[in-house]
Amino acid sequence: MKKKAIGRYAIAGIIILVLIVAIAGYSYYLSATTPKPVTLNVVVVSGWNDKTVKMAANDFQALHPNVHFNFIETTFSNVLEKEITAESQGNASSYDIFTWSPTMSGAIAPYVTPLNSFIQQYNYNISDIPGSFLSFGGEYYNLTSKTTEIIGLPLDLSLLVLFYRTDIFNNATLASEFQAQYHVPFNPNDWTNWTEVVWAASFITQKHASQYGIIVDDNPSHGLIDTFPAIFYWWYMQNTTLNGGTKGGLPPFNILFTTSLSPSFNNSAGAAALETLKQLVQYEPSPNVLIVDYSHLQSLFGSGQAAMDLAWSGFYDSFNNPSVYPAVAGHVAMALLPGGYAEAGGSFLGIAKYSHNKALAFEFLEFLTSDKEAASLYYRGGFPPDELGAIRIIASNSTYTTEWSFYLKAAGVAYANPPALPITSSELMPSLNKAVYNYITGVTPSPYQALNTAAQQWNTYINQYLHSS
Repeated sequence: MKKKAIGRYAIAGIIILVLIVAIAGYSYYLSATTPKPVTLNVVVVSGWNDKTVKMAANDFQALHPNVHFNFIETTFSNVLEKEITAESQGNASSYDIFTWSPTMSGAIAPYVTPLNSFIQQYNYNISDIPGSFLSFGGEYYNLTSKTTEIIGLPLDLSLLVLFYRTDIFNNATLASEFQAQYHVPFNPNDWTNWTEVVWAASFITQKHASQYGIIVDDNPSHGLIDTFPAIFYWWYMQNTTLNGGTKGGLPPFNILFTTSLSPSFNNSAGAAALETLKQLVQYEPSPNVLIVDYSHLQSLFGSGQAAMDLAWSGFYDSFNNPSVYPAVAGHVAMALLPGGYAEAGGSFLGIAKYSHNKALAFEFLEFLTSDKEAASLYYRGGFPPDELGAIRIIASNSTYTTEWSFYLKAAGVAYANPPALPITSSELMPSLNKAVYNYITGVTPSPYQALNTAAQQWNTYINQYLHSS
């Protein structure tokens, strides 16, 4: 009996030992085959691009359960300082993905990772991104290597275009009177120059069709660096001496520099553009009373106080939403700027220079900007995408055909862009904006005087920049 009992215990022990070994082996298998948890630290701007990036992160995490996201939220005015400060710590930085606006790209370039090798490795279809957008914020011309590096991928489509109210411009009586007086169509889509825009703004205010003929951003703190190039490009694109045979200049110097890297605006072309800007400002609130900025481009036009609005395309959905802007909803359309062009905007995402998860970070950027995901994000309330494939997907939806067929056309001609250099925000923008603002408010009597003052300062700044690089 005793021997039999011992045998049974021995067998039981062997079984337990086998189970222990099996469990240990399976645990080792799981640890060897299950990806380790990874956290991507992503900087986003609250109230700007955070919603879109977070939605994409949730979608990515569903496919990659081991990947987690930590979002560092900041404000638009502080994002650049926050990112540069972090990367200045070198390897101590724990950030992986950065965001920026086009005019910030030159400043952020030294602190992010060039994406060219990742694009080649992952066969990323870079041609799906309109060149005018990629060049304005996503590309950086390295003065040392004399090469253009791709530093970021655009998250969203944003275009400076001409909004107009169809309830005014489709009025047959007004159209007949305008055409009889000016001998051009009363249709922003048919205008070929800025004089026709000035005529329309004047006519509309004379007829009391709206309080203001047009709204443009005249904010010297930022907005004029967008408004002036938007108007100036009409003259620039027709002058090969200024554009050097390019459509939008040399990135990231763009249209406010010639291809020989001297200011392009201190001449008759710039003076004509500046005079036009001053004329347009006459048909909005006086800058001495109210400086029209980004928020007013929405509120003044959305409240029905203006007939036209030189503003960002991202406002379109809000303008036509009755719960947001009931005064104009259903009566707002977009046109290219006269002569058939636009200005680019939006936000970009790139990989932090000292990220420890660069390959995974690029996989997320690739996923976020893929056509199906980008279109899906838009449908769920995200930013309008600028990938051509995503635009075509949305445009094929009958609900969005009119709006997105316009975007497809506008994205290909968005070359009216200011410089995106490291010194744009700190030096170039303040000096040009001050000169422009002084002229439109009457402080400086001559457009040539104003632009020559800015150009002299720009020559100093650009020479210092080029020799310090």
